[in-house]
Amino acid sequence: MTPLVNPTRFYTWNWASKEYSLSNLHENVIQSNRKSMEKNTLVAILFYLLLASNLLTAHPGIGIVMDSQGTVYYTDLTHVWKISPDGSHTIAVNDVHTHQLYLDQEDNLYGEHVWYEGEATDIWGHYIWRLNHDGELEHTIPPTEGFPLNNTLVRDHDNNEYWPKKSGEHEILKKKSSHGNIASATNHRFQDIRWICVAKNGKDLYVIDHLSLKKVISDGKVVTILDTLKESVAPFASVGDHHYLMGAWTDAEENVYVAVFGAGKIKKITPEGKVETVLEITGSWSPVGGLVAADGSLWVLEFSERNEARVRKISPDGKVQTFQG
Repeated sequence: MTPLVNPTRFYTWNWASKEYSLSNLHENVIQSNRKSMEKNTLVAILFYLLLASNLLTAHPGIGIVMDSQGTVYYTDLTHVWKISPDGSHTIAVNDVHTHQLYLDQEDNLYGEHVWYEGEATDIWGHYIWRLNHDGELEHTIPPTEGFPLNNTLVRDHDNNEYWPKKSGEHEILKKKSSHGNIASATNHRFQDIRWICVAKNGKDLYVIDHLSLKKVISDGKVVTILDTLKESVAPFASVGDHHYLMGAWTDAEENVYVAVFGAGKIKKITPEGKVETVLEITGSWSPVGGLVAADGSLWVLEFSERNEARVRKISPDGKVQTFQG
């Protein structure tokens, strides 16, 4: 099926939430120096490189999942990669710009593909795809103009779908049942829903709401687990509050893990509320998502300041394996 609009152009984001495009900044530099281009070429180039390297990057993805056979899938925003139990590392789905991934109970893998046509038309486009467990790739939502408000990639074990919706100065959490009925999942008013994680029990939800972590119980009650996970100093200085916290996941003991992207850490919160740092990354990499395997291994999806992606498997004995496309 032919995409509605060009799927190879991606919108770029400022981690400080300025949402300028790289092309606009480049154009502004050129226009401002047009009358004295020869004299100021070097200045313009240096200014362009400084802005590009320090302010702008593609919004990282959080998608990393493991199927029932122990195969791991993750996104690098260009492809979806597959790490087999034997350690082989291959592309599972080519040329898809997806931030999230979802696995259903039959090990079918779902993702999105989102693109921006450019300011000339200002058109977004998207489709939702499914890689069936037998290897067949198909669209569950065909190429469609517009940004996917509900990309169907957050589902509980009853196949209910969840997504945020703006309501005045707040956001509400919407729910679509497996029968197609749409309602609010709770009466709670959220500040800025960033990511949603389904608990191991398949019913409760963990919500990254701006800088806080909240739990939405299946009856609609909302409990604030932590008011803020922000550190006093951010190693990634260009990361604003909007992207400071990224993916969340749980383990078999219902501990909750949060990728604190802006601080280069993974925080673990026990059911009793104890908070500890289980991983701290220095340098140009920072965690955005993860999972805990049945054997206790921690799989971490990381993005760099240059928007590169890698996955690290940290075994219970401390052994580390790195996978990068």
